[in-house]
Amino acid sequence: MMKRVTEPVRKSLLDVIRKNILAAGKVSYITRVVYIGEYTGTNWNIEKKMESIMEDLEADYANNSISGLFLVYPDYYIHVLEAPEDIIYRHFKLLYSNESEDCKIGKAIFLPTYHHVHQRFFMKWYHAYTVPPTLLQPLKSYELSDIQHQMSICFNKIYTLCNHISNADRDHLVPMQEVMRSLGDKLTRLYPESTLLEYLLNAESPVLLTVEKYLDIHASVPLVNLYSDIIWPAPRDLIFCAEFEKEDRKGVDLTNQRRNIR
Repeated sequence: MMKRVTEPVRKSLLDVIRKNILAAGKVSYITRVVYIGEYTGTNWNIEKKMESIMEDLEADYANNSISGLFLVYPDYYIHVLEAPEDIIYRHFKLLYSNESEDCKIGKAIFLPTYHHVHQRFFMKWYHAYTVPPTLLQPLKSYELSDIQHQMSICFNKIYTLCNHISNADRDHLVPMQEVMRSLGDKLTRLYPESTLLEYLLNAESPVLLTVEKYLDIHASVPLVNLYSDIIWPAPRDLIFCAEFEKEDRKGVDLTNQRRNIR
């Protein structure tokens, strides 16, 4: 008598993700998104606006920690945000939906995004205001290679800046403004210049994804042709709605016509 073969448990990608999250001691995977943008109004207004958005998100997502650094310049800003992707999307929606005369958000573009980060830069979300240095020579060339080069410089400076701040921020009770002030000249050379941010925001290239375009892409569900219309009835596992609960006379008539032809 042959022994009965037990069917092995089939694991999906979701099972693997859950196992990895549990092993890392996390609730969800963390994405680090970096973007730069421009605004009109006072730095105090945009800091309060972003702080209010973060407080709302933290209240709605109590089980997920939101961390990062919102660095405000005159007319420009840099935002490093570490959170799950759904929180990042909601943060962008709130940022562009709550427009006011006191603070208007202009164009914003993404720098390279780091998915599934191993370790956060920050334990909490901070914001600070500073006046950055400027470049002596203006940036005029908008060739693709030049845009890539300047973006790499900007991105590397932001990561080095965050690394210095996170290493110095041992006491999380000290305001970020005080931490940055205590570092003084050590951080000045790490700030991306305001002229560099202006150059990247003025660059017109299909490889630069704007936040507005990101919202348009993720807000619309594309129409996907899952099965051919000439096949009837369609396989049940390919139909999302209760199509089989309806009586489709067109499909029945088409079947009868084919039988008559035979």
